[in-house]
Amino acid sequence: MSNDITKTAKRANPSEPMHDAASRLKHDLMADALGRIFGKDDNKLIVAGTPRVLLALANHGRSPGWERAKTLQRQMFEVAAGSGLEMKFAFYGRDDDQGVRRCRITTHWITNPDDMTSIMDRAECNCGCYVNIASALQQAVKENADRPMRAVVVVSDAFHDSEDGLTEAALAANELRRKGTRVFLIQLGDDSLTTHKLQYLHRVAGATYFRFDSKTQQKQFAEMLETVSAYAAGGEEAVKAIGGQAANLLLERLKQQPMPILAEERDRVRVARGNGN
Repeated sequence: MSNDITKTAKRANPSEPMHDAASRLKHDLMADALGRIFGKDDNKLIVAGTPRVLLALANHGRSPGWERAKTLQRQMFEVAAGSGLEMKFAFYGRDDDQGVRRCRITTHWITNPDDMTSIMDRAECNCGCYVNIASALQQAVKENADRPMRAVVVVSDAFHDSEDGLTEAALAANELRRKGTRVFLIQLGDDSLTTHKLQYLHRVAGATYFRFDSKTQQKQFAEMLETVSAYAAGGEEAVKAIGGQAANLLLERLKQQPMPILAEERDRVRVARGNGN
C-alpha cells in the first residue's frame, strides 16, 4: 500500500537501555490495586466527544477473517450513524530485519465505511511469519496521545510475541484502559498459543477477549460483532440498549479488573511454558 496512506510503527532502538518490563507491569498493577482499595475506579472513565476506533487486523489478506473484519467495520459505522465515528486501520506489512512483520497504520482518520473497505482491499497483509500484538497496542498508545480513542479492536488468528513482548503488550493495554480506551481481542481460529496469550492480556490488563472458530455459530458471531460495534459507537449504554445474551456477556467481560500481583506472576510462568521456554 502507498506510503501516503499508511505509516509503519517504529520499533524501539535496540541500542537504548531497556527498562525491566516485568517490573514496570508489577508497578502498574500495584498502583491499580491500591487505587481500587481507595475507591478510585478508573474503569468508569468514558471517552467523550466524537468516538474514535482503531481496527487492527492480523490475518492473511484473503482469509475469512479479513472479510469478517470488513463486515465489522461497516457495522461500526452503521451503528454509529450520526456520531461522526472516526476510524484507523492497522495491519501487518513487510518483515523487518529480524523477520518480524511490522504493524502499519493509516495516516488519517476514516469517516466512511466505503473508504475503509477500499483501503482494506488495497492493503497487502500476508501474515504467516512472525507478527506481534505488542506492536499494534503500542501504536494504539501513540494514537491516544492526541485524543483518547473509544476502543481498539484487534482481530487475529495468530500472534508470536515472546514473554517479554507479551509483557510490553500488557503494559500498553493497561495504559489504554487507564485512558478509558477499551481493548477488544477477537481471535478467529484455534491456535492454542495465541489463545493463551490473549487470555493473559484479558486477565492482566482487563482487555476483553473472545474466540471464534469454525464450529462457532454464525449467529453468535454476528451478535457479538453487533455488541462490539455498539460499544465503539456509544459505550456501555449503547450495549445495554441492544440487550440479549451477547450484550450481557460483553457487559460482564467489561467488568474484568487487572489481576493481583501474585496471580500475575503465576500466569507469567504459564506463558513461558506455553512458549516452550
